[in-house]
Amino acid sequence: MGRPLAAGAAFLAAAGSGVLSALVTADNSLGLWIALGVLIAAGAVLQGLVTAAERRSRPRVLASGPGAVAVGGSAGKVGTRVLGGFGPPTRADAADINASGPGAVSIGGDATGSVTTDVTNVKGDKRF
Repeated sequence: MGRPLAAGAAFLAAAGSGVLSALVTADNSLGLWIALGVLIAAGAVLQGLVTAAERRSRPRVLASGPGAVAVGGSAGKVGTRVLGGFGPPTRADAADINASGPGAVSIGGDATGSVTTDVTNVKGDKRF
């Protein structure tokens, strides 16, 4: 089952559970309780499928510039230092997480530490 389809079905199961919760409070019948339990279980299974599909999908990561750093997930302390001449950044449309310039840093998740870059060209002038 595709991720969007599972997410939509999980949403419908949650909405149906809300409606059935209201009906159960108005009319306390065994059939409504069973239907509510089935919808809650189905919603939990569908949400588990959505979560598993998201964990399986790996982002495309590309670090193409001098001293560039690209991280597909979360990262702690990240630092890069570049000294020298450099050309224009490389075009990388195919990557989900792209660090294409000199000293570029791209993190696909959480940055849990400091991120520092120091880029100096050949003449000693700070570029960034």
